[in-house]
Amino acid sequence: MRLVPFGVAVVAAALFFSGLGTAPFIDPPEGFHTEIAREMLLGGDVVTPRLNGVRYFDKPPLLYWLISLSSLPAGPTPFAARFWSALAAVGVACVTAYLGILLGGLRVGLLAGLMVSANMGVFLFGRFVKPDLVFILCVALAYLGFALAYLGRGRWPLALFYGALGLATLAKDVLGAVGPIVAVGLFFWLTRERPIRPWVPWWGVGLVCAIALPWYALVELRNRGFLWYTIVDNHLLNFTRQRVFPDEDVPLGAIEFVIVTIIAFLPWALAIPTGALRIVRAPRRSATDRLWLLFAIWAAVVVGFFTVSPFKLPHYGLPAFPALALIAARAWDDTIAAAPGAARPRALLLPVALVFIAVTLTLAAAWAGVLAVPGGALTAFDVTARNLEARGQEAAATPLAAFAGVIRVSAIVFLAGTVALVIACWRRAAGAGVAIALATVLAFLPLAGNGMAEFARLRSVRPIAEALALRAQPGDLIMHEGALENSGAVLLQLRVPIPVIDGSQSNLAYGATFPEAREIFWDAPRAREAWAKPGRHFLISVVAADRSVVRAFPSDRVHLLIDRGGRRLYSNQPDRLSDMGGLATGPPSPPGARGAPAKP
Repeated sequence: MRLVPFGVAVVAAALFFSGLGTAPFIDPPEGFHTEIAREMLLGGDVVTPRLNGVRYFDKPPLLYWLISLSSLPAGPTPFAARFWSALAAVGVACVTAYLGILLGGLRVGLLAGLMVSANMGVFLFGRFVKPDLVFILCVALAYLGFALAYLGRGRWPLALFYGALGLATLAKDVLGAVGPIVAVGLFFWLTRERPIRPWVPWWGVGLVCAIALPWYALVELRNRGFLWYTIVDNHLLNFTRQRVFPDEDVPLGAIEFVIVTIIAFLPWALAIPTGALRIVRAPRRSATDRLWLLFAIWAAVVVGFFTVSPFKLPHYGLPAFPALALIAARAWDDTIAAAPGAARPRALLLPVALVFIAVTLTLAAAWAGVLAVPGGALTAFDVTARNLEARGQEAAATPLAAFAGVIRVSAIVFLAGTVALVIACWRRAAGAGVAIALATVLAFLPLAGNGMAEFARLRSVRPIAEALALRAQPGDLIMHEGALENSGAVLLQLRVPIPVIDGSQSNLAYGATFPEAREIFWDAPRAREAWAKPGRHFLISVVAADRSVVRAFPSDRVHLLIDRGGRRLYSNQPDRLSDMGGLATGPPSPPGARGAPAKP
């Protein structure tokens, strides 16, 4: 029994840790979160997170504490920052596999553990500096604790349930940890089990409070209004789209969210209707039979809530993926075992084969250079692109040519997988078919990781940071225009607070209301005044040139040094490196304006 979770862990570790630190930070959000951890470690304040010296309240501190620990040996490197997301992804795979074994046996556990790892959603966020996978691991552990207690394994699993919920509140937020409680409550209501009181012991509630409350209480004591901002503004008012301190994020529509969630969990999402129907229709004679209903509720609560919620981002369906993996694994296992009433092999194999055929043809067309990608085709998946589009701007171009090698090898992988899967479908071999599908996806995902690394290089703030490192001297003024989370990684190099121009509509909006932030957040007139003073000044801008504050600066004092990754670096003096024959780091400046856009 233990060999299955161990084997799943080995596969998941190879998947998530391979090449983990090769790509530069991508902003948002990786540099943003990593810099918060660096400032926490440097300043010694483990209670109030800060970015650029500004108090930050949108996320609890667990991820920042962990990154601070992994940064001790060699600093906040990409590997050190991404380590915890990758480790949490491995943990999610192991917990899901163990749950599958409890509910359906070794094959269900093996399939569920591999499926929860072998999809684009978990794979991307398992290699990303964000708290989501740490949160999902806490939620999965909570469900594991409840399942073990429900199966009569003693009282300690109930401690795991409550302890994991407490950690979940420190990983993501308070309301996010309420989801499992709602799911368990619906489970008891549907199964009509009484009494419920033994499942809510005083020590369980006390354990949640002992883990979560100290940090929340300390932050409120040190930062009056934190709880109002976190619970009311960041959640309740966000749900109604009436926030007092809005950020830049643009939500998906309901249909967009469902489509993105399905795509992120392909190809296993195709078996969810079959598996869900099997769970709903199955008799519930034993505790194990009834527990399947809990995991169907888990998935339905997450996906259903965010579908109807006015605010949701592409990754908000991820907490349902362990439950979805269990449901899909059950559907495949029943078909392989030819259980009474199970779907026929071709009913599961044919949809996967059709998806593989579509992916193969798409990759082949991209390889041949005949695929035209619409400009807004990826905005449903790319939060940054959506935010820019909402402000009338375009994200940095992502040419397909940059991914030619990845596309070519991926096309070959999917072609081989498609041929093998079609043969399995023809022979009605469900076991061989699901093995082929898993092998194909597991072979493709490292290639997708290479594509992610290339995408990170195209969007990275590293060229801006390197250009500053070559030019900026102590005493030079460096400013940033727009929300600072778009260039958070540059602070890892500068390591000093910088003024932010017109950047209060961001994750730092509430922190900007505290007195010390007045010297950080500037308006356009103050920036113009500073730009006119003696000395050398630099401006990092994430705002389109025709909307930037530089339009109001004297054109002879605006010089575009570099334009990379959707950001521009300006200076009030000509580029000294270019004058000395150094390597040019940006496009030539247009005549008359020396790199500045024309004044209105």
